[in-house]
Amino acid sequence: MNEFLLILEDRPGSLADCCEALGEAGINIIGGAGIGTSVAAAVIVTEESEETAAALTSVGVEFTMRNLHTTVLEDIPGALGAFTRSLAENNINLRSIHIMKTNDEGVQIGYSTE
Repeated sequence: MNEFLLILEDRPGSLADCCEALGEAGINIIGGAGIGTSVAAAVIVTEESEETAAALTSVGVEFTMRNLHTTVLEDIPGALGAFTRSLAENNINLRSIHIMKTNDEGVQIGYSTE
């Protein structure tokens, strides 16, 4: 599983262009988030790294790719704090974190490190 950090043009439809290209390539987006600050950016998560990279390249979007680790946390207050503290105590720098899904088993998160 990989995350793709997309640096988008700050215009209507730039994320739609990416999502449509992935859909046309048969790639399922299984997680994501977007944010706008001084730049427009989004993160998408897929399981098909080469195919995703090719689809994004085809629409001319700038991106970086990182391996995404996953784990399941208990669905209780403080679980995410304990998890992130354990990374810090082991001198692991967290680069990103995604809440992927919540079900009876707990909260599945995806995260990347340096």
